Amino acid sequence: MRVLFLRPDRIGDMVVTTGVLRAIGGAPGLVMDVLAAPANAAVLASEPAVRAVLVLDRKRFAAMRRVVREARAQNYDVIVDCMPTAPSVTMLMIMLAIGARRRVGTSGRGLDHILDPATPSLPLESHIVDHLSLLVPPFRPDHATLDLAPVLVLSEVERVGGALVWTNTFSGNNDASCGTALRLLVNISAGKAARWWPASHYAEVINEARAVEPSLQVLIMAAPHEGDRAQELADLVGAPIAPTGSLRAAFAVAGAADVVFTPDTSIAHAAGALGVPVVDMLLEGKASGWGVYRTRGENLESPTDELVSLSPTEPAAALVRVLRAVRQSVVSAGTEPALTSPQAAS
Repeated sequence: MRVLFLRPDRIGDMVVTTGVLRAIGGAPGLVMDVLAAPANAAVLASEPAVRAVLVLDRKRFAAMRRVVREARAQNYDVIVDCMPTAPSVTMLMIMLAIGARRRVGTSGRGLDHILDPATPSLPLESHIVDHLSLLVPPFRPDHATLDLAPVLVLSEVERVGGALVWTNTFSGNNDASCGTALRLLVNISAGKAARWWPASHYAEVINEARAVEPSLQVLIMAAPHEGDRAQELADLVGAPIAPTGSLRAAFAVAGAADVVFTPDTSIAHAAGALGVPVVDMLLEGKASGWGVYRTRGENLESPTDELVSLSPTEPAAALVRVLRAVRQSVVSAGTEPALTSPQAAS
């Protein structure tokens, strides 16, 4: 069976879908390709359950036509609609243009007549991973036994590179406690203006964290266009800025951290998919549907639809709790911090 899974949208959307992709792609007698966007195709670079990634640039009509022709030539048996909570005209057009004997998607979106099957749907407030999990049963009769949590696969080179960023950044630290220091990645990239949070708030949270973990290694991460904000925070707290590289390199740096503190962006989902505890700051009403899935950290919400309305008090307390839990797990295991997650290497 040849399956094409549609996911030509955002980076975080692809990350939260990885567990579902692995479940479908791992079905016996099935090969699966994914239709991705230029922004999120790299998420699947090392995913063994995906045979090929087709990249659809919706901003270039000629490129769209070429990719549709390539997809039609594959004669897919099934196309899977990645939008489980609402209909998408774009996805509908792509499905019809590529063609397939069957189309799989969730019911109740006005598309039931073109789907085979139209799977059940969940209440809108359910987590997006649970919504996406409804796409698995048509391919896997053992779906109830599967763990569909997001999982990212890093290559050995990427894992080593991420760890070296931390090691090289703090190699000049002669503190005797450096070998047992916890690593905190603070990502300030907001993605959208509503998720912007002041540097002074980040600084307050970092200072609270340092009060309970004096040897804490703090690394600041930001998108290239937010370099000025990153530098402002770096000056406030005396912390270095992570080198800006590729998306996969950013994921690797997050995967080598002990804790990640971030607004709701792809870095939050990537860290969770790599097994790293996350303190994720979301907008009002978003935690149940878009918080880090089954995180060992905490999902927080602002009191309004702008993150700036969230006082630093609650995030600081949450980060302290998570750091203490990580420290306790390190002490109990008798190991050094910043261990590579099994998910990162699987």
